[in-house]
Order: sequence, then structure tokens, then C-alpha cells
Amino acid sequence: LYRSPDARTMRLGSLTGFDRRIWILAAGRVISATGYSIVMPFLAIHLNSDMGISMVQVGLIYVVMAVAGAFGQIIGGEIADRTGRRPVMWASMVLRGLVFIGLFAVMIMAKEIWTISGLLVVSSLLGSMFDPASNAMVADLVSVNRRMEAYSLLRVGQNIGWTLGPLISGIMIAFLPFSYLFAVASVTCLTVGAVVLLKVAEPLRSTASHAKFHLRDMATIAHNRLFLMFCIASMPVGIVMGQMTSTFSVFAVQDAGIFEAEVGYLYALNGVMVVALQFPMARMISRYPMPSSLALGSLLYAVGYLFLGFSGAIWVLVLSMVVTTLGENVISPSSTALVAKLSPDSERGRYMGAFGIFSSFGWSLGPAIGGSLYDSMHTAPLALWGSVAMIAMISVVMYLHLGKMSAEVEKSASRAEGAKG
Repeated sequence: LYRSPDARTMRLGSLTGFDRRIWILAAGRVISATGYSIVMPFLAIHLNSDMGISMVQVGLIYVVMAVAGAFGQIIGGEIADRTGRRPVMWASMVLRGLVFIGLFAVMIMAKEIWTISGLLVVSSLLGSMFDPASNAMVADLVSVNRRMEAYSLLRVGQNIGWTLGPLISGIMIAFLPFSYLFAVASVTCLTVGAVVLLKVAEPLRSTASHAKFHLRDMATIAHNRLFLMFCIASMPVGIVMGQMTSTFSVFAVQDAGIFEAEVGYLYALNGVMVVALQFPMARMISRYPMPSSLALGSLLYAVGYLFLGFSGAIWVLVLSMVVTTLGENVISPSSTALVAKLSPDSERGRYMGAFGIFSSFGWSLGPAIGGSLYDSMHTAPLALWGSVAMIAMISVVMYLHLGKMSAEVEKSASRAEGAKG
């Protein structure tokens, strides 16, 4: 259950044979991630430096965005199970593009923080609706033994965009106000929405739910002990992941003293590493039990951020980005593939949405927690980044416990089969 069945045969050449829609989704990830990464790495810096908002307040905005994102995950997953994956995907992107146009206009005319915050929250809700539908569609189109490859392909597409976005914005903000980045992000969202609407057909599924949604339906997930433990274990490392686009960037500019354009180069390094290393690393981690791989990824995050506590030199920032990116390459595709494996076919969107709630809360609580730590500890970098590393270590311990739970479940299943025999 926790290893990829094709671990010994996964090769780059095996990417041939995917449904054409997988490649379209991967291309869509390139476009949408480019728009997202044009704006988000610099949002915390802009709110803090240009608008005079404290890092604690910036963190609170991210928390509210997390709450909206959590609702968006479950809404998107439930609608995708009932009406189809495609309508959720194109509608969420088109509407998010319109919200980005609104942000562009408000930042030019008023710069009113409450309106900006409200639009950011709506954007988070709409953007989070896309992911569970997209991930569920991949699971519909790809056999179990190829899902790790498919999700890795989408991650490569996403990180090509993550590489391009900061490079583009690093150039743009040298000549244009920050608000213009939202206009570019709007174009990318509208483009992805149009591509999905015109080029991506709804996959055939063996089961679908058309029943009216009740909140108690979500309680069925709690009976899946392994899935629930996996979700809880993912929250602390999600908090640590959330430091990359907030605390890390602010620390790099205001404490390490590098330029914003150089921050863009660091994020570009992250994207290049994902594109270059994701498939080789996917082959490696497929040989091992998934909980152990997830524990290793969390440990890499802890070590990568701990480096920042000893020096703010540029080479340390680069080293931190390298090590944390290795952790990201281990955790991200493995997590999505494990959700697909643990979820029933008829509830795949729901499970993707449920996991999205936990990961969104973790990732988006990161700026609030990191912002609070930064405001109180930025003069003591070792205390600041040591605290972040300790949060990641919580996930290390919990993933290892998940491994023990999974082994017990497998032993129980083997004993039950033996008794039947």
C-alpha cells in the first residue's frame, strides 16, 4: 500500500503513454504557477515594507486566507465528486483571474488594506478549489502504478512556472509598481481556465455521487485511521513549508541584506531543482515505505532552515534553499499519491479536499507563526530558525509513528487472510 508498485521500472521514458489531458494539465500548471509565483513571493514584503503592516498582521491575513482555502478545498472536492472535475477547474480559474483584476485596480486607486485583504481571501478560496478537482482527475485518468509519475509530472510543470514567475517579477518590479504583477497573474488564470474549458474533456468514472451533501458525510473520513493520522502529521511540516514565501523572503531582504531580485533568483533555484531532480528522486523514494520517505523530507526541511540560524550570508541562503527543496521533492508528490491510494474511487475528490484542508491550514498558518517568531526573534536568528526546525521535527516523529501504524495494519490484514485460508 505504501510503496509504488512500479518502483523498479519507473524511468523517464515511461512518461510516454499518458492520456493527453495529463499533459494539458501539466502545461496548465506551468501557466498558473507562473502567475502565482509572480505575485506571492513578494506579497509579504510589499505589505510589510510598502504598506507598513507588521509581520504579525501579515501573518493574520495569511491565516484568514488559509481558512478560506480550507473551505475551498472541501467545496471543490465535493463539487468535483458530484458534477465533475472539469467545471470546478475552469470556473475557479476564470473567477480567480477576475479577482486578480480587482486587486490590480484596488492597489492602483485606493490601497485600502481591508479591500485588498478581502480580495486576497476570495482568491485563496477560488484557487484552492482547483487542486482537489485536478488531483482527482489525474487519479481518474492514471492507473495506480503510474500515479507517482503523473503527480511528479504536474509538479515539474508547476515548478517550471515557479522558476519563471520570480524571474519575470524580479524584472517587472524594477520598472513597474507591485500592483501590476496582479494584472499578469490575472492573464495566466484566465488562460488556464480557457484551456481547461476548451481542451480538457471530463473523464469517465465508474462511480459518482449525486446525493445532496451533508456535513456528516465528512465524518466517514475519520474512520480511516491511517488517512487521518497522515493528515495530522502533515500539518507541522506544512507550517514549515509556509515559511518559504513569507518569513524566508523577509529575513533574506531585511536581515541578510540581499535585494528582492536576488530573492527571485533563490526561488528560481527552487524551481530549477524540482524540474531537474523530481523524477530521479521519485524513483529513489518509491523503493521505500512512504511514511519513512515523508519523515526524511520533513527532516530535510528542519536541517535546511536551521542553517539560517548560524549565518545570513548569501551562500547559507542558497544552501538552505537547496536542502529544503530536496525535502519538498520528497514530500509533495508522495503526499498526493498516498491520498489517491487511501481514498475510495467515489470519494476521491472529498479525500483530496480533506487533505487539502490540513495542508492549507499548515501552509498558511506558516506566515502567522513565522511572522510572530520573526517579530520577536529576528535579532536572534538561531532561536528563530531553531524554532522553525523544531516544528518540522514534530512531523518527523509523527510520520515514523504512521509507519508503525501501517505495519500493524498490514500484519492484521495478513493474519485475517491467513485465517480465511
